[in-house]
Amino acid sequence: MDQKTDPLYQKDGDIYSHTTTLTSIAPLSSLPPTVQPLFKPPPNTSPYILTSPSTIFHTQGGGQPSDIGGITLASPTPSGSDPKFAVAQVRKVFPSGAILHLGTFEPPEIVLTEQEIGLEVRQDVDVPTRVLHSRLHTAGHVLGLAIHQLSRSGVLPADLKDGKASHYPGAAFVENIGLIPGEAKGAIQERVDELVAQDHTVNIHFWSAKEAEEKCISGMDGAAVAEGEEVRVVDIGGLGSYPCGGTHAGRLKELGRVVVRGIKR
Repeated sequence: MDQKTDPLYQKDGDIYSHTTTLTSIAPLSSLPPTVQPLFKPPPNTSPYILTSPSTIFHTQGGGQPSDIGGITLASPTPSGSDPKFAVAQVRKVFPSGAILHLGTFEPPEIVLTEQEIGLEVRQDVDVPTRVLHSRLHTAGHVLGLAIHQLSRSGVLPADLKDGKASHYPGAAFVENIGLIPGEAKGAIQERVDELVAQDHTVNIHFWSAKEAEEKCISGMDGAAVAEGEEVRVVDIGGLGSYPCGGTHAGRLKELGRVVVRGIKR
């Protein structure tokens, strides 16, 4: 867990299959006590943790759930075994930057061992789940952008500031610091509809911390960046940018209808 993993999904969110190598394998129960609580393993299972030099699996964080999918050997082992590893959760550990894939083997009695370290493995992301998470995450940014524009135009209070957000299925929301009147729901919905209908492109940039602080709607938004590292930024059609490590749709029409269900205080 001391080796940094290259998060390929941050550069190209449309890679759904990838071949890499296995760098470590261990039961979850063997991990340090500070790391084990990061995971909520499936009940009644014996979960393992796999790592590799690079991954296409999005890690849980930034309000977005982790990807699910599978990891398999590129070819059977010399003994002929060919276990399938079902990825249930993915987390990143700090300060190493290692990305840990939690899952179970199918069938459970056949598992990879340390003898397989260094062998080629294939990663396959569950595409429908990834697409859903990407659409929800992008929709959260669109909603935040709509509120920002209405705040700037005087429809909403000028002192509104971005807060936290969730992009989980069935529990998606954006939070603002400040008061949004309940009767503004219609205006927010109308602006969201306009943005989606305009079908803006969603672009990913890597900026310096200084550039991100100056250009992003909420500045760096508390993001910690090591000296010399760039900030990953999602940009909605040149209208607004946010520091973000998640996956996103390529264009706003891919979202379908984004519904503002209500305003809570």
